[in-house]
Amino acid sequence: MIPRYNLPMQHTYEEVRQIAYELPEDQRILLAASLWESLDQGENDATEAEIDAAWDGEIARRVGEIKAGTAVTYSLQEVEADLRAIAGP
Repeated sequence: MIPRYNLPMQHTYEEVRQIAYELPEDQRILLAASLWESLDQGENDATEAEIDAAWDGEIARRVGEIKAGTAVTYSLQEVEADLRAIAGP
């Protein structure tokens, strides 16, 4: 007879999710990061330096648009009004 502890464990998504929600926040963060890293990112395997460089370029582009007066900007009041319209009363 095969001992029970040698059988593969089968859990549903809901069971795993519930167990994960019961973990302390710091452990849930580690689990989420581990699961994210386990996904096949395909050709999008940029290094941290490449990601930082891409963000630097994006920031420079946006600042350039603001300085040139070509950026579309919104006031805080406009954003708050839009959020209230979306969220409702």
